[in-house]
Amino acid sequence: MNKYQIFWGETHNNTHHSAGQKVSFGDILDCAATHLDFYAAAYYTAWAEAFAGEGHLSESERRHKIVLEGWKPQEQIEREWAEVCTLTRARYTPGRFVTFPGYEWQGDGTSGDHNVIMREEGLPVFRVQKLAELYNRLRGHDALAIPHHTAYRPGMRGRDWSVFDEELSPFCEIYSIHGCSETDEEWIGLRHNSHMGPGFGDGTWQTALDRGYHIGAICSSDGWRDMPGPHGYGLMACLAEECTRESLWRAFRARRVYGVTGDRIALDFRVNEALMGEVVPVRGKRRITVRVSGLDALDRIELLRNGRVIATHCHQGTWDLPSPGRRSRFRVRIEAGWGPRPNELPIQVREWRGTLRVAGGRVLAWWPCWISPGQGIPLLHGDTAEFTFKTSTAYVQWPRQNATVFEFEAEPNAEMCVALNGLETRGAVSDFARCSRELWYKDDCIRMLHELAGVAPGTPERMDVYHHCAFKVKIHRPIPESGYSATWEVEDDSPITAGEVHYRVRVEQRNAQRAWSSPIWVRPVC
Repeated sequence: MNKYQIFWGETHNNTHHSAGQKVSFGDILDCAATHLDFYAAAYYTAWAEAFAGEGHLSESERRHKIVLEGWKPQEQIEREWAEVCTLTRARYTPGRFVTFPGYEWQGDGTSGDHNVIMREEGLPVFRVQKLAELYNRLRGHDALAIPHHTAYRPGMRGRDWSVFDEELSPFCEIYSIHGCSETDEEWIGLRHNSHMGPGFGDGTWQTALDRGYHIGAICSSDGWRDMPGPHGYGLMACLAEECTRESLWRAFRARRVYGVTGDRIALDFRVNEALMGEVVPVRGKRRITVRVSGLDALDRIELLRNGRVIATHCHQGTWDLPSPGRRSRFRVRIEAGWGPRPNELPIQVREWRGTLRVAGGRVLAWWPCWISPGQGIPLLHGDTAEFTFKTSTAYVQWPRQNATVFEFEAEPNAEMCVALNGLETRGAVSDFARCSRELWYKDDCIRMLHELAGVAPGTPERMDVYHHCAFKVKIHRPIPESGYSATWEVEDDSPITAGEVHYRVRVEQRNAQRAWSSPIWVRPVC
C-alpha cells in the first residue's frame, strides 16, 4: 500500500435505541477497542414506540398496534447525544483507537437512511425531514452523510438517488445485517427485514454509479448488539497513513475505503497506479493491478467496468501445498462454540482456553472473527499462540461461534498441536491441511444433559443427541500463502466513449466471505 496502511472499523452499530438498553455506550466503546482500529457512533435518533400507546386505545389494541418509527423527543435526543459526544471525545486514543461522533438520520423516511458522522464533537443532531435539508445543514462542516441499505424501495427508507452530494456522501454502506445493496441481482439479497424488504433495483449502489456519481463502498453491521463489528455482518476498511482522526478523515473524503463481509481481506486495487476512490486522467490503455491477501483460500476475483464483469481470475486449482522441507506461511482458523439451542437448556456460557503450537515454526499474526464480547487478545511467543474465547447460548443470532485466524511460518511436515479445554489434536501441518478437524466435548455433554435435563448417561434412544448438544471446536484447514494470496494484472485498451468509466473489484473466498472495492474512475486524455 506504499504509505498507506489498512485500518478496520465499524460505522453503524446502533446505540441508545431504547430506554431499557442493558449495555452502556461506554461498555460498547470498550468492546470496540478490543478488536477495531476505529469506531463511528451510530446514535439512534428514532424511537420505535413513538406512535404506540395512545391513551384512547385499550391494552389489547395497543399490544397489537403496528409500530412505526419517528423522532425521539427533543430533550431526550439532546441528553443522549451529549453523552455520546462526551464518551467519543474521552475514548479517542490517537495511534490505537479512533472514535468519531455520529448518529442515524431517517428524516421522514422518504430520502433513505443515512449515518451522519463528524470528524470531531461540536455539532448538534439536525432534526430535519428531507435529505436536501440535511445536506444544507452539513455543508461547511467536517461531516458526512453515509447512505445505508439503499436498495429498499426509494422513498420508503430506500435511497432516492435524485438528490446527491458526493462531497457529503463520498461512499455508501452496501452490505450489513440487512443484506446487500450492491446490485439488483440478488447475489446477496435484502431478505432479512420483513417490513422494509424486498430489495428494489432503483436504489442500488450500481444505480448511483450508473448515474455518474463518484461514490465508494463500505460495509457495516447495522446492529443493535453490545458487539460492534461482529464477524459476518460487515466491516469497513480504510487506507490511511496513521490511526488518527485527521488521517482517517482524509481517507474518508478521498474514498480510500472498501468493505468486507467479515474476514479482513487485504485488498490493493489500482488502475495505472491510481488508488481506489480516485478520478484520474488516462491516455491509452489501462493497466489494472489487484493484490489480495485473504484469511481463507481465495475462490475468485472479478474486475468490473461500468458494472459489467470484464475479467475473472479463478484462484482455486492454481496452488498446492509447499513441498516437504520448504518453509512457508500458513493461515489457520480455530473456531469454538456450537452447543445446545437457547430453548433446550438453561443459558450456557463457555470459557475456552487454548494453545496453538507449531514445532520449529513461528506464530506471526492473528485476526479476530468474533461475534460476541468477552474474547481474549491472543499472546504470541515463538512457536506458540495462547488464546481465549467466550461463547454463550444466549446469542440467538447465528452463528454463535467465535473464531480467530492465526498466521504461522513452518515446514509442511512440522508437528502442529491445537489444545482447548482438555482436548487436543496433533499431526503434521500437511495432514491438517488435507481435512478440517473437530474437538467434540462428548463427556461434558453427557454430564450436562444428566445434571440439567435428567438424561441418564447411555439412556437416549439415539446417541447423536450427545453430538447435537455438545460444545465443539473446529480447526479449519491451514491454507498456505499461495492459496490465500494472489496478484493479478489485466490490461484494458478498449476505447472510452462515454466521457468516463469506472472500474471496481469483487473478491470471494472459498468460505464465501467477500470484499468490494471502491471504484476508480478514468477520464480519457486526448
